[in-house]
Amino acid sequence: MYPVNLSVGGIPANLVKNRTPEGKFQIAKVLQAGGPQDGDFEVLWEGDSEAEAEAFARTQAEKEFPGILSR
Repeated sequence: MYPVNLSVGGIPANLVKNRTPEGKFQIAKVLQAGGPQDGDFEVLWEGDSEAEAEAFARTQAEKEFPGILSR
């Protein structure tokens, strides 16, 4: 089921992975608490590859929280 809340290095992140009705994968940043269904969010990436979406999410988390992946 989508959207999926993402964690990075075992720590919950403010990022979600979504899949659109057209089959595209998205990475979105949750801007307001309450979950992506009823909270505000910003789509940061969209594409056809789930692996690329997950790689983007890891890169984005490292930008926002330097060192999080090395913990």
